[in-house]
Amino acid sequence: MRRNSTFALLVAATLFLAGSPLLAQQSLSITGASTVQGTGSASYAVEMDNTAPVEGYVVAVCFDNTAIAIDSVDIGAAAAAVSAELFVPEILADGFTAGCVMDSGPPFDGQTIAPGAGQEIVAFTASSILVFPLGDPDVVTGFNFCDATLNNPPLSNILVQGGLSIGSGEGLGLNDAPNAMTIQGIPPASLTINDGSAAGAATGCVSIELDNDLGDVQGFVLAISHDEAALDLVDVNFDGTATEIWLVPGTGELEFQVVNIYPNGGTLGAVLDFDPTSGPLQPVIPAGQDILIANFCYSCDNPIIYPLDGSPAPPAQVTDLTFADGVFGSPALNNVIVVEGQSISPLQNNGQFTCEPVGVPVEDTAFYCGPASLENTAPPAASGVTGTEGETVELCFFYTDPNDNLQGVQIATCHDCDLTFNSFEIAGSIFDEVGAEFFTAGFDNDPDGGCHMTVGILLDALPPFDNQTVPPTETLLAIGCASVTIAAGTCGTDLAVEFCDYNQPGNVLIETIAIIDYESIQNFEKNGCAVSVVPEEVIQRGDCNTDDKVDLADAATILGWQFQGLGIDCPDACDANDDGKINLADSVLIMNYLFLGGAAPADPGPIDGNEGPDPTEDTLGPCNTSDHTC
Repeated sequence: MRRNSTFALLVAATLFLAGSPLLAQQSLSITGASTVQGTGSASYAVEMDNTAPVEGYVVAVCFDNTAIAIDSVDIGAAAAAVSAELFVPEILADGFTAGCVMDSGPPFDGQTIAPGAGQEIVAFTASSILVFPLGDPDVVTGFNFCDATLNNPPLSNILVQGGLSIGSGEGLGLNDAPNAMTIQGIPPASLTINDGSAAGAATGCVSIELDNDLGDVQGFVLAISHDEAALDLVDVNFDGTATEIWLVPGTGELEFQVVNIYPNGGTLGAVLDFDPTSGPLQPVIPAGQDILIANFCYSCDNPIIYPLDGSPAPPAQVTDLTFADGVFGSPALNNVIVVEGQSISPLQNNGQFTCEPVGVPVEDTAFYCGPASLENTAPPAASGVTGTEGETVELCFFYTDPNDNLQGVQIATCHDCDLTFNSFEIAGSIFDEVGAEFFTAGFDNDPDGGCHMTVGILLDALPPFDNQTVPPTETLLAIGCASVTIAAGTCGTDLAVEFCDYNQPGNVLIETIAIIDYESIQNFEKNGCAVSVVPEEVIQRGDCNTDDKVDLADAATILGWQFQGLGIDCPDACDANDDGKINLADSVLIMNYLFLGGAAPADPGPIDGNEGPDPTEDTLGPCNTSDHTC
């Protein structure tokens, strides 16, 4: 043990008034309990319980230096709070000491640590120095107070109170922490294939990353598979990796390396120091995290090209890259690293390689059409509206763009000529709320030249030109809605509405565009829709039990529904007087009609064969029957 002259002065300062002990209940305790993994560290403290003011103290703590190392020893919060004037720590091979005097120099103000419990006088951090595999038994170790063992002259644990030293012989309790640190094993090293990509026919590389706390790596084997229908492995190299510094000058290779490339994968065997005569250096890859050791480089078999016609962008092609043990080579190779001459099988984290499209990318603007209910919803895969022959329905148009403000839009549609576009309105839309200063719509419903609609909206078309825009949005916001009438004879069909380019009379081309930053954006997603013509619901007024005739049973059904909870399938048919309600009056009307010559239930009906749609709007709801007609 080595001598410390400062400690000699400290001991003298704290003991010069030593005499008879103060008989009081005093103690020192080592506090803190932690679990660390591998060479992890944790914080601990020495706390004091004192019943009299403390003028100084000495702490001496021992530990198992085969398992623990002390990183730092610092003054505790209680001593720092009174501005202790002398604090001397000493870290030794198998322990540490710390001495503190509250008032060690002029003007000798007599500062002390007041009586109290759990007062921190020393803070220290300790690290494990053990490295063993996860799964081995935990190591439990800790700290103990040790008197007359550490430093020279040997120091003991004492408190100085009233000029007297209080040690274990004078009743100072010393509470060790023998189980303060639980050391766990570390996982085996891990290999990770970092994701990579290439655009079109270009080559892209993925880096192989090593996490390793087991020790220095002397060599490794990598074996990685891929889908041969999607990728070609074109190169394996060490560019920018921790392995690169050990390449033999002028060769670009290690002392030993073997690369094999197969249609569906590749292998790399590397030894950093293969030639014992090559020099005094011991080439290794030091233990550590996130260490790049090699690159596998790929090209895409089927380059993806963006379409130039404005149709949706093709998806990128993602291919799995997988560590493959026992697949390639003869004998078959496994993924291993070599640490201290031992082969270790690391954990394996697979990756992916993405083939990106090239060309002119499609903008992230998108147009849709469908019912008004799509407003503020996420973009649908497909949507449309339904209606019956002769009905006029509302068909709305929407946009999304998560990143850009739109200054205006131009829309051209080609639609089935069994649809008649009557009008287009922007009232209530975001374009109306912002205050579009130019709006026009035109309709060509003549089957001879094909049927079309054109719409133009510009938000800022008049002075003072304040550059109004509609905001970016990831949900659908309405541009406007069209009134569309469905032709007769179309029941059961879907009538298409598509975005298109329309060459108007006079050879004026109208294309579907979005205006962003004063540019005409055309190459973006445009989702058409359809008007589905459905059969029209028909009823026989008064036929409340839906047996295709009107008789006394229907009056009974109405009474059963009203007073006994009986279910009905067609509320409109039960509404015999067509007042939009079902009640006793409907039952009375049917009985008067049947037996007293009263008025018949309102059209349609009640005679079988006179069924038809309900001409009156009400809130009774649809029929749950099969009575429909085109």
